[in-house]
Amino acid sequence: MKSTKVRPWGAVISMIAAAVFAAPTLVLPADSPVGPKLVFIVVGSVLLATAIVATRAEPGSRGGQPQDAEDDVTP
Repeated sequence: MKSTKVRPWGAVISMIAAAVFAAPTLVLPADSPVGPKLVFIVVGSVLLATAIVATRAEPGSRGGQPQDAEDDVTP
């Protein structure tokens, strides 16, 4: 039997993006040049965009079952 466990790659990538966004504040001094900080911002933005795409591509991200044209409510 194969296990068909779905891994939440969108959540994992977004956590990595958050760490990349926080790294300049935690690692670099406050008066450091803007260039290295810009690299962290660009890399974090690419990771965040990738996380959004991965989350949207996961099974079940489209919501529940499709809605019928009629409501299930009866008078």
